[in-house]
Amino acid sequence: MRGRAVIATILLIPLVGCSATTTKQTEPTPTTAPAAVGNLCERVQPKLTGTWTIGPPEPRVYAPLSDACLLTDTAQKAHQIQIALSATPVTDAQSAALRQSDAASVAGWYAAKVIDGGVGPGSWALNPAAAAPWLVVRSGGRLIRLRVVNDGAGTLDELRSIARTITELPGELPSASAMVTRPECSRGTAAAERMLGSRTVLRRDALVDGHLTCRWGTATRSAAVRPSSVLDFNQIKDGASAGWARRVNVGAEGWQQSNGILLFRTKNGAYLEVTGTPGSVLRTASVLALAQAIAPAYR
Repeated sequence: MRGRAVIATILLIPLVGCSATTTKQTEPTPTTAPAAVGNLCERVQPKLTGTWTIGPPEPRVYAPLSDACLLTDTAQKAHQIQIALSATPVTDAQSAALRQSDAASVAGWYAAKVIDGGVGPGSWALNPAAAAPWLVVRSGGRLIRLRVVNDGAGTLDELRSIARTITELPGELPSASAMVTRPECSRGTAAAERMLGSRTVLRRDALVDGHLTCRWGTATRSAAVRPSSVLDFNQIKDGASAGWARRVNVGAEGWQQSNGILLFRTKNGAYLEVTGTPGSVLRTASVLALAQAIAPAYR
């Protein structure tokens, strides 16, 4: 009996091995979504009706700091759409605070108000009755701002259509570095943080056509020093006679509006604007301190 048991066991071994071989299945290879390539304009352009070119955006100060691009309709050059993607995500509370800031920024405009955007939860828009419309949507926690650059050259419904197309694109949103810095801007960092009331977590410094721009930001606030024009400078200067601007000691000549925005001229004839968003960060003393700190970076 003992010998038969041993033989039976030996005979079973090849049978078990054969069974495992014949029933083995090949596991499917997992697939991944294609990586996001290019900025939002480059990615959405092929999906849009008509023919659009991609170019540099009109400078804007957003919070949180964003990377922007510009779409121009080849059939109507004035028809331009700016698309800006926040460098980092924002929380529900931060998004709500930014919406309140936008609402405050248009308070008093004739027939203009911030309304629900109509593109998913948390979106909002400017009713374009008295201004070029803009739309803010949230995707992956990040804010996407779409704005008609010129009054009358686009509609809110158009922005909604483009926004829906963006949110349906395959792959994730383009990644972005939180800190893009230039050493020339470092002399203004401490003053910018005092202006914003906290340490900066976002930076967007750039040198474009020889002109230096410095930007500092938190999730809901931003400060910027950027090139301006002699026309804007003279407009603020002329405002002194009306009582809404004053002379300040910065650069070769500086003037500051009563709302805090400041423009100054350098000895070499360059014009710079010091500003921020929302309006609550534009305390005249802190804006002036930032201007005085950064002025040596401009010759």
